[in-house]
Amino acid sequence: MATAVIYTAPECPHSKKLKEFLKEKGVQYEEKCVLTNPETFEELAKISGYKAIPVAVVGEDVFVGFDRRVERRLGRRLGG
Repeated sequence: MATAVIYTAPECPHSKKLKEFLKEKGVQYEEKCVLTNPETFEELAKISGYKAIPVAVVGEDVFVGFDRRVERRLGRRLGG
């Protein structure tokens, strides 16, 4: 089973939807909040090329945002 690292913020509705999606898929994830640690925010920018959340990293694949397109791509990456 795949695991993920996700970059989120507490009040972000897209972050919430990403976490719900991963839970439904049975994917374990490490959550990194960009608001509690400035270094995490810089890490996010370096990994994704953006300063936007949410971001999910699965293996070498980086998924920025969480809309229907990203949901489909991420679902395929996770095997379903």
